[in-house]
Amino acid sequence: MLQLVSKSGAYPGQAWPIVETPLVFGRDPSCTIRLNDPIVSRFHCRVNLQDHHACLRDMDSRNATLVNGLPVREAALQPGDEIAIGDSIFLVTEVHEANIHTTRKASKLDETSALKINIPIYSSTSGDSLFRKGTPHTTQELVHLFSFGRALSRASTTTQLAATLQQHIKEQFTPTTLWLVLHDTEEQEPLIIADDQAIPLHDDTVLYGHVLQSIEDKRSLLFPQIHGAGNSKSVKTTIVSPVVLGQKSLGALVAQVHSPERIYEESDLEYLIAHAYALAPYVRVAKRLERLEVENKRLVAGIAHNSSIVGDSPALSIVRQQTRDVARSRLSVLILGETGVGKDLVARMVHDLSDLSEKPLVIINCAAIPDELFESEVFGHEKGAFTGAHAAKKGLIEESNNGTLFLDEVGDLSLANQARLLHTIETGSYRRLGGSAMLQAKVRVVAATNKKLEDEIKTGRFRRDLYHRLNGFELHLPALRERRSDIPALAEHFRKQAVKRDKHGPSGFSAEALHSLERHSWPGNVRELRNLIERAMVVAKHKQIETGDLGLNDDTALPDSFTPLADMERQHIKEALRRSNGNVPKAAGILGIGRSTLYRKISEYNLTESYTKK
Repeated sequence: MLQLVSKSGAYPGQAWPIVETPLVFGRDPSCTIRLNDPIVSRFHCRVNLQDHHACLRDMDSRNATLVNGLPVREAALQPGDEIAIGDSIFLVTEVHEANIHTTRKASKLDETSALKINIPIYSSTSGDSLFRKGTPHTTQELVHLFSFGRALSRASTTTQLAATLQQHIKEQFTPTTLWLVLHDTEEQEPLIIADDQAIPLHDDTVLYGHVLQSIEDKRSLLFPQIHGAGNSKSVKTTIVSPVVLGQKSLGALVAQVHSPERIYEESDLEYLIAHAYALAPYVRVAKRLERLEVENKRLVAGIAHNSSIVGDSPALSIVRQQTRDVARSRLSVLILGETGVGKDLVARMVHDLSDLSEKPLVIINCAAIPDELFESEVFGHEKGAFTGAHAAKKGLIEESNNGTLFLDEVGDLSLANQARLLHTIETGSYRRLGGSAMLQAKVRVVAATNKKLEDEIKTGRFRRDLYHRLNGFELHLPALRERRSDIPALAEHFRKQAVKRDKHGPSGFSAEALHSLERHSWPGNVRELRNLIERAMVVAKHKQIETGDLGLNDDTALPDSFTPLADMERQHIKEALRRSNGNVPKAAGILGIGRSTLYRKISEYNLTESYTKK
């Protein structure tokens, strides 16, 4: 025979047999079980036997009747079912006739898992476990979850989310301690956010290990433990619900309470799971908003991590703006410039400012890999592909999959390797050396060279089709002599780097030393300046670096008074356009540069009215 036992509400522990005569629930005084609850209807629902089966029928209540957390109109009842009417919960149990009027308060734990101290209870992976339901039990719980979701929608940072959790979950669970553990697979240690310090969770190594296991396995946890010692012993119970979105575990909600105030059971864990379900998308959104805020600051500053280019000259500002623009696209980028100007830094900026910044950036120094090893290094090889190939090896292409591939000094590649690389860039497919399986790689290509590829094409040393494949967007990094106003800032940057590394050194430069640096022609560009400053830091004997510490050759110095190179270049371009009647291809021929370079220079020097678009 079945009976209803009150788990919570106005009649805790009382029981009623389910017979043919209906048990009517509601606020009206005539109801069999009167519930003085404002969210309960006057005649809310009824339970009775129909054809020897226990049935529930909702009586068009305003706030619904819940069976096992779901609103129903009619339902067949089975032992273990929970009926929620307003803030009251009734449990369907099976009893012998002699025990119909028992008043023992039932616990959901009697119907599921028995609690054992220091033995964690993990949810089943089958999907049928009570741990995985995450359903509210009463109408008030539904109302609270709605309020909880509305509050979460107003939070835009993880800190604000944590504050919302503290307020709402403490109202429902009255925990001794509440932790939000956020787990990022790219970070070694999870981030623990709590109203107090995270130390108690870290110090409880057993519990902390179970929390991490819960996050990894995406399984909920109920864990009772002994707390204290001697006469002060008590029980602390912890409930853990992973915060899961899709197939990714973002972290966990952890609530802990000490007896005798309260002991958590599985129904509490189910309700915590419901909160974790509501929280998960907001955690993802908050983390993305925080990441976007960081990226926005990078974009405004024009820097990206350690890949920043020092200086604020007009020429460099143009490069920085162009880098920001192209980084947002997936175009291939060709970076041109003399040796030592910092083309690798620009390549890193392109990667760091793009949506691939969290993906790998793999650098291939085309000038440093011998031709006979290029295929093995770049495409990988299978075991036994050649003498000494004792095991299969991934190539650099494979390591850069879904990220950025930087081809440094691409102009030094042999024609045979250019052909191999072109096929992979165009099709996204390749084979390892000695292998037959066709592999796929999706990469963004950034290339750099100090050579004039158009001249290399004319002499047959570089493939035209590869050039056009790489040159989706051209960035020209000016030589140091073209941005002399950046020299003091660069010199100070390298000085600070040396002091940070060596923990000592001069505190600055004399005015004469800076003047000498600005007059030098810098054939080795920024790399030469860095080496010179590092040497000066070693030989300097005073608080400041003096001219004699630099060891500059005066034969390479520029005159104190001269026409800026940018002005000279502008005049040359303007004169070439005048002689060619504004025909850009002819003007480019006169100047000995490519058309794309000339178009860029025309835009840079605002000479758009001086040429005819042909």
